[in-house]
Amino acid sequence: MIEQHRTLQQGIGLIIEILKSSQINTEKILQGLEQFKKDLNKHLKLENEVFYVELLKEMKNKEQDTTRTEQFINEMDDIAKVVVAFLEKYKDTESIKEKIDEFKKEFSDIGSALTLRIESEEAGVYGYWGLF
Repeated sequence: MIEQHRTLQQGIGLIIEILKSSQINTEKILQGLEQFKKDLNKHLKLENEVFYVELLKEMKNKEQDTTRTEQFINEMDDIAKVVVAFLEKYKDTESIKEKIDEFKKEFSDIGSALTLRIESEEAGVYGYWGLF
């Protein structure tokens, strides 16, 4: 899953580089977003359908209080919803081109939110796995 995080971060980095260009290529941005969306969906599926399910199951089997972990998972899910909504909003070149300044700001915010999620998971719940 950490490798998937690095792939997601690379995808964001590629789009950031495109946005730095004096001539912004919205087709390349869209291609980057589409690949990012595929990578994100793959990661969220693994995380939500396997990792978190198994982690909570093991914690409960060991009679651990899962309240904070479940709260953390819900917070991570909220971040995912924001990212998915962004990807839906900018799903074609026209939507990117028409609102490029808004796109840049929102993309920066999305990058920050995703970085927070990745750092939180890697410093938090991923470490729990080794305990069970």
